[in-house]
Amino acid sequence: MSSAKILRSCAVGLLLIVLGVAGLTARAVREGERQMRESDQAFHRADLPGALLHARAAAVMYAPGAPHVRRGYERMIAIAVGAEAAGQRRVAEAGWRSVRGAALETRHLWITHRAELARADDNLARLAQAPEGVESADPKLVVARAKSALAHDDAPSTPFVAALVVGFLLALGGLGVVGFSGVTPEGKVVLGRAKLGLALSLLGAAMWTFAVYRA
Repeated sequence: MSSAKILRSCAVGLLLIVLGVAGLTARAVREGERQMRESDQAFHRADLPGALLHARAAAVMYAPGAPHVRRGYERMIAIAVGAEAAGQRRVAEAGWRSVRGAALETRHLWITHRAELARADDNLARLAQAPEGVESADPKLVVARAKSALAHDDAPSTPFVAALVVGFLLALGGLGVVGFSGVTPEGKVVLGRAKLGLALSLLGAAMWTFAVYRA
């Protein structure tokens, strides 16, 4: 097989991989957003166990930079903090266990939410040593406390979210240029077009990596 055909095959293969990853990411985002809508509904009904369950499910549907992951952790932490402030120790413990479970379930080569895991471990250890608190607080009070905790917005800024999307599109488009324009049907490499595609792909990958890190 000629080097031109190998280059085209590699470019097409990478393009298919990127499309596959994009499909899995889209599915994770769609399911994560659905779980967060379920959590929102349960939260506003003062159904704290249900809100925690769906928020944890949303956090587990991990995709780099996806808003539903951040919102899932925020919801669980807010319920835990609000419940403890309202005297609902068991609910607080359930909240921190949900945070801990979500962080451990999404670990791979590294733990993507190490700070949240450490915070959950610290609070679970502290609550285990603390004396029993009052367990009769109104769930609506817990919701009010949780809403107060959610008032602080640590969401990634819009430019970095935009860079995430643009970086992915550039990488995808660059691979398409290499595979379909950089090599002629006769197997001849058009260096100008191939270089353009490679440059777009590298630029897109760099933007994606930087945006994920900052988001």
